[in-house]
Amino acid sequence: MTTSDRELLEALSLVPWLKSLPDSVLEPLCRATRRVQLQDQEQLARRGQSLTHLVIVNNGRLSLNLISRTGKRHALGQVRRGQVFGLIPVMEQSIGIYNVDSLGPSEVVMLAGDAFLNAVSQHPPLSMALIKVMCARSRRLQEFLAARNLYPMRVQLARLLIDMSQLYGFIPTDLDRAVDLHLTHSDLADMLGISRQSLHQDIKKLEALGLLKLSYSEVRIPDITRLEQWLEEQV
Repeated sequence: MTTSDRELLEALSLVPWLKSLPDSVLEPLCRATRRVQLQDQEQLARRGQSLTHLVIVNNGRLSLNLISRTGKRHALGQVRRGQVFGLIPVMEQSIGIYNVDSLGPSEVVMLAGDAFLNAVSQHPPLSMALIKVMCARSRRLQEFLAARNLYPMRVQLARLLIDMSQLYGFIPTDLDRAVDLHLTHSDLADMLGISRQSLHQDIKKLEALGLLKLSYSEVRIPDITRLEQWLEEQV
């Protein structure tokens, strides 16, 4: 195996449901994978365009967002090292559902969709792992929507930040306990459907508890396990 092949294998192995595959399945996927370097704010995908590759972040981070007809940007989430996007379009063989841009210089590996779908059809455990991934994503979405009607805004904020950290059902191992999300106050207020002034009050409440630290364009969760435990106590 060449150095390049080993690097691709390491990148694929960042994803738990790919790492567990036997070599007979994983090696053909490596041959169908390529690395792509991205500059800051470089466009990688656009809503409505065909998405033929599964994308795994190897280094850096990506922004998932939508642009309204008036040009307003609506942040949906971020994808970090070891996390994946493009699963739904690749599985459906359809178009992308959001825009994707790099946040700072980043590197991704792109796995050809046809090779991935062939592995899914030939290896039933991979199919089951994907079902569990999508179920976890659906469950968190339902919990987030329920929180909008049932709980105070600070609880909704905590749920949103955890969901963004756990995109596709797991926290990458390199996150350890602390998580940094590049989000402005405007991004968060937009995602929650409230004013920046209202958001500021709830941020201060969570900061006072030591659960969050905010700067102008970054949210730091010092201990995501502690934030999850606090959230469980509120719902």
